[in-house]
Amino acid sequence: MAGTRKQETALPTMGDDMGDGLHWKLKARTFAITFFSYAMFHVARKSFSSIKGELSREEWMESSLTTSQSNMYGIMDMVFMGCYASGLYVSGMMGDRVDLRLFISLGMFCTGAALVVFGLAGFANVHAFAFFVVLWGINGLVQSCGWPSNVAVMSKWFGHNERGVAMGLWSGCASFGNIFGGALVGLLCSYLDASIAWKVVLLVAGGLLWLLALVVYCFLIPDPADAPSLVADNETPETPMTKPNMLEPTLVKPSHVPGISFWRAWLIPGVLPYALAYACIKSVSYSLFFWVPYYLTVAFSMDTSRANFYSILYDCGAILGAISGGYATDRMQVRSPYVVVSLVLSAIVLHFLFGATEHETAIILFALGLLTGGPETLITTAISADLGTHPSLHGNQAALATVAGIIDGTGSFGAALMQFVVGAVAHCEQTCTLQDVCTTTCGWANVFSVLQVMLVVGVLCLLKMLYQDTQALLLS
Repeated sequence: MAGTRKQETALPTMGDDMGDGLHWKLKARTFAITFFSYAMFHVARKSFSSIKGELSREEWMESSLTTSQSNMYGIMDMVFMGCYASGLYVSGMMGDRVDLRLFISLGMFCTGAALVVFGLAGFANVHAFAFFVVLWGINGLVQSCGWPSNVAVMSKWFGHNERGVAMGLWSGCASFGNIFGGALVGLLCSYLDASIAWKVVLLVAGGLLWLLALVVYCFLIPDPADAPSLVADNETPETPMTKPNMLEPTLVKPSHVPGISFWRAWLIPGVLPYALAYACIKSVSYSLFFWVPYYLTVAFSMDTSRANFYSILYDCGAILGAISGGYATDRMQVRSPYVVVSLVLSAIVLHFLFGATEHETAIILFALGLLTGGPETLITTAISADLGTHPSLHGNQAALATVAGIIDGTGSFGAALMQFVVGAVAHCEQTCTLQDVCTTTCGWANVFSVLQVMLVVGVLCLLKMLYQDTQALLLS
């Protein structure tokens, strides 16, 4: 990165006692556990964004600050993303210094608790906006441990040559979580009364997070350097007295390597421009993520179930974009050209979203996922891992979670501010006739124009990286 072709960095050896078959089994297990771990964090986020339409119809939130439901949701999203971003900076540094298995499972358990409390508050008829704002701020804070920690685990198990494709496939976990969360909401809303379904959704999602937290705690091996001792323990002849209990994790003393400082990580070549660009990209991506279901319910009068199935198209495109982007950039050995071209095309496609028909909107959402979601996941996975193992670190891999936290944290701050902007610019107002027929009007054209500007700014942040990587590509 940073104007040079990617250099090889040796992964920690897994020990001579570990055969190739076992090596790949452990890689596959790590891939699967971390994939579903982070997917569940996105199920949690999708659960709230998917029920906004129903909450708005019920005018659930009550506040003396504003009567606009969209403004309240914008504030909640902003608080969530602000706390999430603040937590990412701390979680990134902690992820390079603590047991990642415990750290991830604890974050998942606390996230599940936040969802369960939200759902129970719904059944208890709690309408206080301040209560939900505080709860969602805590939710954002505890969710911050998920991304940098899981990226750090994956980066330790997969090297540079396989990282683009492997991380491209793995980064589909976010979109998979969105799809699963949207499908869960759609399914429950199809079988239950809408006023009950949104509360049940939160309870079910919280329970699933608790279940996956247990899986992470019992079976995740955070570092391949820890695997030989684990294998040696498991190779002990099994007897009734020595047979291991699969529900009790084998405790392995983690490898301790001093992590670099937070400010030193910012000085790694490429971290600053990618962090700023990611702030622009994530502000667009999360605006679509949080607001598309609501936009569909307002613009096309869709019910909550149908709107969520439509919004899944964006995530399907994002998965394809991440995989194709990872493969292409692995072949090219540089990544910024793909990111820049995708963002330019995404800004063009976004121009046609407002005013599109229902079927055209479906196609545009898929294209936006392909062109925006691809670069987004690439920056926070393969590119973060490349920067976290940059040659200037002289082989010290204890910067992986710190760099991932910096990039995702900066992006989340951008997304947090944008959620308030979107809520204010949309300024949705509900009007009702004497016959109790209500309609909602929003300034969506202005919202999409703001998002286009953010994509252009993201491109500008990467122009220097584009020049350096293009020069390296031409000289190769």
